[in-house]
Amino acid sequence: MSGSNKFIRILGGASGAGRALLLVLLLVAFVAFVPNFTSSNNVYALFQTFALLGLVTLGLSLTMISGEFDLSVGAMVAVGGLITLKTGESSALIGVLFAVGFGAAIGIFNATLFSRLNISSLVVTVGTMMALSGLAYWLADGRVVSSDNFDAGEFLDDPIMSILSVRSIVTFVAFAMVAVLMRYTRSGRDIIVTGSKRRVAVAAGARVGLSLGIVFCLSGVCAALAGSLLSLSLATASAQMGANIMIQAASAAIIGGVALAGGVGSAGGVLVGVFILATLNNGMSLLGANAAAILLTNGVVLLAVVLADGHLVRQLLVSAKERRARQLQLSGS
Repeated sequence: MSGSNKFIRILGGASGAGRALLLVLLLVAFVAFVPNFTSSNNVYALFQTFALLGLVTLGLSLTMISGEFDLSVGAMVAVGGLITLKTGESSALIGVLFAVGFGAAIGIFNATLFSRLNISSLVVTVGTMMALSGLAYWLADGRVVSSDNFDAGEFLDDPIMSILSVRSIVTFVAFAMVAVLMRYTRSGRDIIVTGSKRRVAVAAGARVGLSLGIVFCLSGVCAALAGSLLSLSLATASAQMGANIMIQAASAAIIGGVALAGGVGSAGGVLVGVFILATLNNGMSLLGANAAAILLTNGVVLLAVVLADGHLVRQLLVSAKERRARQLQLSGS
């Protein structure tokens, strides 16, 4: 396999290459028309946005690839941040471990509940979302929880090579680990077949229950870790933290090529989708756009990508049929 073909496959095929092209066009447009877009401070801010949105989207996208959906990720971000500050007064690392452990436990609980009871993950996770929201308000006690440990925030946010930080590097590492999981392990293959053809997967001996447990555990871990690192970075946490992150994460995952029906998606494609959304929001903010205009633009881009995907699929099917017809004609002559 040539280098270019391998790169396209990592991005998710032809549609993934189209998304990468969209990201390049966005970057070129903002570089040309937005002052200071390429300044080190703005690029650093862009990667900080990626650090939060990327982690949440990565975990959520895994549940979507498996044919399910985790509605509780936004509430988990808030709870993860609050647990970190509440339990990490003496050591930030202990707070992070408590938050991540709690996220993993909730993820496994979600998967066990809906798979054993044979009900929709949407029903289970909407209940989990409400329970976690209540827990967040109870932990916050109606106020913003603050921390005096500013050293942890400085460590996480100190610029590395002027544009990166520990937080953004953690997110890149998480994407790399998931890419390896999905591409080179049996569990990754089981996750994909669980989302695409579940009955066939069960009949073929795929570990469906384990696959669902893995993706929901990772979803909880990613959301809790994102909230944990954000709370340490800000030295504050509240029950409202991450209130809108679930919608943004779902949009980034779909833009990145993850199918709501399941069975389709890759870590590389999700990475591109997150950067498309983060770049768009960053550039429009520099242009002075308000929140409503940014939200509208996000919706337009999401709709355009979905429609383009449908057109691309039809074109590929037509091309395949024409190629097959030509081969039959040649074999018959």
